[in-house]
Amino acid sequence: VALVKSASVLDPFGGAKSVPGAIITYTLVATVTGTGTLANLAVGDPVPAATTYVPTSITAQNAAITDATDADAGEFAAARVSVRFGSVAGGQTRTVTFKVRIN
Repeated sequence: VALVKSASVLDPFGGAKSVPGAIITYTLVATVTGTGTLANLAVGDPVPAATTYVPTSITAQNAAITDATDADAGEFAAARVSVRFGSVAGGQTRTVTFKVRIN
């Protein structure tokens, strides 16, 4: 599995400066390599220090995920975003996004 993390910033003034109040959108892309199937793929990331998680901002494959530990594939708990994708065939990608606000 190859995991690539990227970030984009939107500041309160419409720019891209990392200032208090700016929103950072993190994108995590997991690519399964090879020809087999990977069982139990999970993607997670801690919320960085000096930021606050934006409630209900998690998406998996562009679909909203609730923050609670419940029947859907992901959650926000213990200052960490986690999404479970289950079995994923080689050559496929899975994408998670979430947002934080700079304190």
